[in-house]
Amino acid sequence: MIAYARRMAILSAKIFGHLPRPVSERSQKVIDYFKSQPLGVMYGDYYPPMKRYNSLLRKLRFLGIYHDEHMDFNEEMAHKRKVRGKGPPKKGEGKRSKKKK
Repeated sequence: MIAYARRMAILSAKIFGHLPRPVSERSQKVIDYFKSQPLGVMYGDYYPPMKRYNSLLRKLRFLGIYHDEHMDFNEEMAHKRKVRGKGPPKKGEGKRSKKKK
């Protein structure tokens, strides 16, 4: 009869989400820690959405509202390279196609 009551107590504890046996205070802390929400949920939005910011800044720059010196410098250097003939070759004029001839 005692074994039946013990099994019923364990089964009811499983059903209702309680612990079947008494637990020490230290073990209860571990149980409470694992029951709590993970910290990743709290710190998930730490970094700003950079892709969205960059696309917005590019649109504003195109409209003339925003001025980005670094992007201006990069475009100027690319233009100078192209004027000097240092840009990428056109399709079919690269090194591999010259070897085939």
